[in-house]
Amino acid sequence: MFQPNHFDDLLVLPKVMLHEHLDCSLRPRTILELMDALGEFPASMPVEVVELWRGDSASKAKAASIYQNWLSEEGSKSLKAYVDCIIFHLTRVMQSADNLYRITRERIEDAVADGIIALELRFAPQLSTVAGMSLDDVMDAIIRAIEEAPIPVKLTVCALRHEDAVMADKLADLAIKYQKHVGGFDLAADEKGNPGVLDWWLPAAVKARAGGVKKLTCHLWETNEPTDDDLKKLALYEIDRIGHGIKGNQQGVVFLEVCPTSNIVTGQIADYASHPIDRLYIDGHSVTVSTDGLTLTGLTGLSHEYGKLRDTFAWSLQHFYNVNVNAVKASSFDEQTKTLLFNQLQKAYL
Repeated sequence: MFQPNHFDDLLVLPKVMLHEHLDCSLRPRTILELMDALGEFPASMPVEVVELWRGDSASKAKAASIYQNWLSEEGSKSLKAYVDCIIFHLTRVMQSADNLYRITRERIEDAVADGIIALELRFAPQLSTVAGMSLDDVMDAIIRAIEEAPIPVKLTVCALRHEDAVMADKLADLAIKYQKHVGGFDLAADEKGNPGVLDWWLPAAVKARAGGVKKLTCHLWETNEPTDDDLKKLALYEIDRIGHGIKGNQQGVVFLEVCPTSNIVTGQIADYASHPIDRLYIDGHSVTVSTDGLTLTGLTGLSHEYGKLRDTFAWSLQHFYNVNVNAVKASSFDEQTKTLLFNQLQKAYL
């Protein structure tokens, strides 16, 4: 059996990714270019980055590298700090249709280069309405990019824990309206400050599913351990995908969308060797592997995440095959697409 001993081996393996935030996965250089076009950098931007950006191409490349490292350091202070970086830096440049189209197109280009054969991108469209775009404008721009994609791409719409039922209801309507391209409805953001499966989100989740949105997902147990209330609500509302899900006993949960490097950056896990993903896999949980977001983790793709799993836990081709099969099963793609993906995985791995 072919064994992925080198990075290039990992790069060519076909991969399916379920958990990546579009609004956490911008190219650092693109962020700086778009901020420059706006004529204003955030006050919190390191002075060195701004000064280098005013130089030649090599200086700009260095500025982008320093900026990404700085974002990772800021995001590592806490999960709230991680979310604040998204809101005050990344979504700052996601306020026009052209920018959204470019950012989505670039993320898909990078995914294809990384060997990804199917991708679910989640995002909070409401964060892109600060400068006057409507929710429909946001969806139209992103959908324009995914319709040009050479791989299957589905969207997941995220309500945020610090919001309320009114916004969640609007987002459910939005997900239903664009259900041809939207496969999931999610609850995301700072779990520490607003823990659990929030009651105000559930009616919107029920509405989205009744309206044709296939998958309900929920960010849970990245910072807090499962509670009996969590588990009861997940079972009652048939929420079968958990974003992260690394803390405590995940009894009865169907699919875990695990993002190891992100968990380390946000300070939930001390280091890769301490991460529970290998234990979860051995215990029989349906683990999937994702990046969560590239900009704040410093990763260049899912292949690098696979490399860390290989080097830390001696994961083999069989491990990677199994987590990809889990991802296809859990995905919001139609059955015909799932069959094609299963065939691609079997051909490459088996």
